[in-house]
Amino acid sequence: MQGKDLCPLCGEGHLAHQLGSLLVDYKGQTAAIVSHFSVCDHCGSEQADAAQLRDNKRAMVAFKKQVDGFLTGAEVKAIREQLGITQAQAARVFGGGPVAFAKYEADDVTQSEAMDKLIRLSASSVDAFHILAEQVGLTA
Repeated sequence: MQGKDLCPLCGEGHLAHQLGSLLVDYKGQTAAIVSHFSVCDHCGSEQADAAQLRDNKRAMVAFKKQVDGFLTGAEVKAIREQLGITQAQAARVFGGGPVAFAKYEADDVTQSEAMDKLIRLSASSVDAFHILAEQVGLTA
């Protein structure tokens, strides 16, 4: 076994990655989201490393986006790909900073209401997207 798999709590067991279902509630909406964690084969402790915590946070952010009526990361990515632009180009066209779209698409953060509306408008109106793209010198 690799050293990183050693249980940091007991120092004797090894960690095995597990997937579970976690019931969450947000604004009166309840859903079961996938939960990533590890279990020690010696002491039985359950714990999550940084990558597992990040995955759990992303699942929760995606659920909150859905409840709040925002595009999820997967939907933002699908629209961006439909428009035929990279994440860097999307940031130039829509704003939000150089890595904004990577964060929106990974469900690391929720885009603003204005950004959400702008992305939706561009998805439904190619002309609107072309106007925005031309303003930053991007030919789409």
